[in-house]
Amino acid sequence: MDSIICIVLGMLFANGVPHFVKGITAEKWDVPWKKPASASTNVLWGIANWLIVVILYALFKPDINSFDAACFLIGMGITGYYLALHWSEKKNENDAA
Repeated sequence: MDSIICIVLGMLFANGVPHFVKGITAEKWDVPWKKPASASTNVLWGIANWLIVVILYALFKPDINSFDAACFLIGMGITGYYLALHWSEKKNENDAA
C-alpha cells in the first residue's frame, strides 16, 4: 500500500508544479474547472495539490524506503510525461489556428 500512496503523492506533487510556476509567472493555464484560469487561481491550485500531498502523507505515514522513493519518482514521471504530451498537443493546435 505504501508504494501506491507514494505513486499518488508523486503524481499530485508533479501536477502542482506547472500550475504554481505558470501562476507565479502571471500566465493563464487550464485548471479542471476553467480553461484558461487566472494566474492567481493556478497558484492556489498548485498549492492545493501540494496540500493534498501533505494531508495524504500525514494520514498514511508511509515508511519511506528506497522502493517507495522510486515509486514517488515514477508517479512524478508518469504525470510529467502525460502533461508534456497533453500540453504539446494543445500548443500544436494553437499554433495551427
